[in-house]
Amino acid sequence: MLPSFMKLLQGKPAGRTIWTADITYWIAGRKEAGHADPVWDAEEGYLQLHRDLGIMPYYYYEKFWTASPQYSGNIAVSHETQGNQTLNRIRTPVGALTEINTYLPSSCCMGCTKHYVESEQDLDILLYILAHRRLEPANLEDYSERLLLWKHYDGLPCLGLPRSPLSSLVYEWAGIEQTTYLMLDCEDKVAEALRLMENQEDPILDAVCKLAPPLLHFPDNLSSDNLTGYYDASMAGAYARRLRRLHAAGVKCAVHLDGTVGGLLPKLIETGFDAVEALTPTPAGDLDMEEIEEIAGSDPVILWGGVPGIMFAPPYTWREMEAHVYRLLACWGKRPFVMGVADQVPPDGDIRFCRRIAEMLN
Repeated sequence: MLPSFMKLLQGKPAGRTIWTADITYWIAGRKEAGHADPVWDAEEGYLQLHRDLGIMPYYYYEKFWTASPQYSGNIAVSHETQGNQTLNRIRTPVGALTEINTYLPSSCCMGCTKHYVESEQDLDILLYILAHRRLEPANLEDYSERLLLWKHYDGLPCLGLPRSPLSSLVYEWAGIEQTTYLMLDCEDKVAEALRLMENQEDPILDAVCKLAPPLLHFPDNLSSDNLTGYYDASMAGAYARRLRRLHAAGVKCAVHLDGTVGGLLPKLIETGFDAVEALTPTPAGDLDMEEIEEIAGSDPVILWGGVPGIMFAPPYTWREMEAHVYRLLACWGKRPFVMGVADQVPPDGDIRFCRRIAEMLN
């Protein structure tokens, strides 16, 4: 599948349907249940599992992020686990910020139950942190060697930029509700935080452009419900500036839109992304696959996704999944398209569906 995927990235006909799936959440569920194969922890074992399932290896988060935050000596970062909670603290001369993440065994996932920034005072501390932070390139030194390894398994290892400034503020620092209040009440301070974040991307973009990987992800976990209203004023410019540099270096770019689609998809296409990944139609998303195709129209953007993760688990059956895949092929199959799980195969998903979908495509 990799040769076809590379053709698609270059704007050429793929010649076949590419099928990929993020199975890391499913693997986490197997580990929680005590049923995971230890070989999956090694990169080659992980790749072999994809080969066994008939999916193109792409998602791998051990070496995903291209940036590592580094702080000046007067800032201390600590992590402490208490039961099912992890407390992350950042201490500075002007105050401390604390984030709490809670692990839920029943769903095998971690969720943020307290964000770092909950007030204007916290925002002032964040501004101090950002003013004393730099981003250094990460996970790039051995990427060329890993490309060769993954090629042997017909795959491409993913790389992700740091989240763009507004997405970083929402997902990593303040949450969507508090970010909304801060943007209304502390407009200038929020603007300064976003400016600092974008300026710190320069060495990362320089390093990525020098490496020139075939594809780079914008891992912003976008959802139209949250960010459509902020996109034009607070996101489009930063995205366009990134894309100009990356495209000039020959790097194709995908953005992760795994929530509601309708508001942001046309804006992302207009901005110039090469692919919009993890597109989730009904029965999980807000639009059906025909509506998504209508939005994309004749634009060469790659529609990537289309297979909702919820359909791997009850009450959905293989018969319903099979009908969905045939319908997806009929709807998106004649345009630039990567069939992918949107967003992940869940812990209680039937992993055999991956192999059965692969057999449908052969």
